Amino acid sequence: MNELEGFCVVLVEPQNPINLGTVIRAMKNMGMGRLRLVNPAAMDLDRTQISAHRTEDIVACMEVYGTLDEALSDMHVTYGFSARHRTRAWASLEMEDAVGRALGEIRDGLNVALVFGREQSGLTNDELARCQYRVHIRTSDYTSLNLAQAVLLASYSAFRQAGLGSMASQENYMKGTRPATQEEQTRLLKRIHETMIEVGFYKAATKSTAMHRVHNILTRASLHDDEVRLLLGMFSEVLNYARLVDRGVRPEKIRPVDEFLDGVRDDVER
Repeated sequence: MNELEGFCVVLVEPQNPINLGTVIRAMKNMGMGRLRLVNPAAMDLDRTQISAHRTEDIVACMEVYGTLDEALSDMHVTYGFSARHRTRAWASLEMEDAVGRALGEIRDGLNVALVFGREQSGLTNDELARCQYRVHIRTSDYTSLNLAQAVLLASYSAFRQAGLGSMASQENYMKGTRPATQEEQTRLLKRIHETMIEVGFYKAATKSTAMHRVHNILTRASLHDDEVRLLLGMFSEVLNYARLVDRGVRPEKIRPVDEFLDGVRDDVER
């Protein structure tokens, strides 16, 4: 189960379809789909698509309630988001802590609501009193966030803490590869060293210092085998070109990009 399905975003008295659209877009970006509106202003919901293309699925499933009590009636835990200073004492949490706690509650099978107030004034004290926790989003001295920004930050925090998508692109990119071996990295360092000698780089830097820094760079990069092969191919091309120039064989023009890439691929395949 997608843990984000356990969250329900509740908006109290939203006034503008464009603002509502940006909230829906933020939810869609982060994989949340449950939205409830409390006493919304009369609005053309089609206009939400101006700021939230292809989110009709969320709009179609959106629920509307007359009061906040009705909207929260089946929720087990509610988190009210508020940046304003309150004179009353509240059980308050920083956003990251609140989201982490909420994810644990969802894993225990509980329904969790994230409650946000009006665009202009947020939640009233009475509305915040209906939430178990007041949630604060840490900012600079300028604390004013618009509604969609607050929803985006909360849903993004949930998305990341649930471990969804954070490494997907990296995993797809690295699919079918493995970390480079010590021998492969040493071969790359040797090729870089040979190339730097050939192009006269060491006139401006000592060999030991330069190669030590290159070694540190490659170590931090945690290269995979295909990346090592790519770099080997690139430095081989530079080395071969430098050797031709040194022998007085100077091509009339630099090889076209596609021809250069073909050469790199040949080296990679070898």
